Amino acid sequence: MTSRPWAWLVVLLTSTCAAAPAKKAEEKDVAVVRHVDKMTAGAASATLAGARCKGRKTCACRVSDTESESEPPAEGMKRLEIRLAADGGAATLDGGLGHFEASGPMESCFYVDVPGGHSTTVAFLAHADRPNVGVGPRFRMAEYGPKGPYWYSIIDVECKGQQGHCDRQGVDAWAARNLKDRKRGRLDPCGSAVVTKLAWDTSGGQADREGGLFQDLTVRFALEVKKFATQFAPGSTECVPK
Repeated sequence: MTSRPWAWLVVLLTSTCAAAPAKKAEEKDVAVVRHVDKMTAGAASATLAGARCKGRKTCACRVSDTESESEPPAEGMKRLEIRLAADGGAATLDGGLGHFEASGPMESCFYVDVPGGHSTTVAFLAHADRPNVGVGPRFRMAEYGPKGPYWYSIIDVECKGQQGHCDRQGVDAWAARNLKDRKRGRLDPCGSAVVTKLAWDTSGGQADREGGLFQDLTVRFALEVKKFATQFAPGSTECVPK
């Protein structure tokens, strides 16, 4: 499949018009890109950070947006939270942050530290245990702000169609929300993490007459964590360009 521009995704929400001409993926806010083979088998591999993760394969999830880290990141480092789930299947996250795995509808949490100025590419993949039933993917990432303490949303992926699992309607709705909510590469204007080259893909699934459920969903993006220290509460007007 070839990439298609944002306009094509928005039109699909309101009509059944044909797709617009293809463009390069980096020219779009959310792109559809050529499918890449599914994940290969392997154990989780990442350096987990903070007291939440000690002695655990996954970490204890925070429960509020103002919850502090008892062992905050070292000076010059930024702490990122990764949350993964896949109702009816399994999910992985791969890239410069490490390799993370989760399965089932309950979120698994991971916390990692990266240096300010860190840039990498990231790929999230959710796939169904049973293709005819589909999968409900869930992926969230947030950045810790010690000064608050605060947690700033970086990316939020959820695909829910009419049947509760991912289909074309569900992924188009997510893409439209991203276009509306993400400004200058940020879901939260006060965070320091920027997402670019965001693209999604699927190898397909059932025909529309059978429910149209996707058997998998892949989301890729480039992530840059800026060096500046965060200061303001999430969503503060001080962070919005005048």
